[in-house]
Amino acid sequence: MIPDLQRVLEPTYLSGLVDVSTDRVREMRRECTDLENGISYVRRVAQGRLDLLAKETESRASGGGGDLRDLVERLPEMLSGGVRATGSGRIEQELDPPDHVVDPLTDRLDAVVGTGVVTSVADLEDDALSAAVIALSNFEEKLSTARRSLHSAIDSVNDELARRIAGGESPMSSA
Repeated sequence: MIPDLQRVLEPTYLSGLVDVSTDRVREMRRECTDLENGISYVRRVAQGRLDLLAKETESRASGGGGDLRDLVERLPEMLSGGVRATGSGRIEQELDPPDHVVDPLTDRLDAVVGTGVVTSVADLEDDALSAAVIALSNFEEKLSTARRSLHSAIDSVNDELARRIAGGESPMSSA
């Protein structure tokens, strides 16, 4: 993963949270949400690639496949599959993913299964297609795991901010 993410996911990142300034707690929340937004974005890109490769695998299993035009025509259907109702149950946050998170993660995604593989999916040998699906699935799972850990960190930081506010500390002051 990327250094900022590794640092934030270390168990020591949240240690001593009650003793740091409110400004630092807010900075930690901003850092975690930036990472979460970037990871979520790249994860969605990986899932889109995975959906495309899975659809080609499915087509081949039913005797079809190998038709890029058909895949492109079915993209809207593939990309809208699994879309949930609006609202995640979390507080709305800025959704513009930060480049300092997205760029290195996208580079890693491209190293796993780049756009060249996606654009030539219809021409891939079955073994190469299967390997790409496995590699993308593993990459997406790593991002999902990191994202869940970030949600836990964000919840801890938000809980600390709420504790301070409930204790009478002004949300605008520093400890």
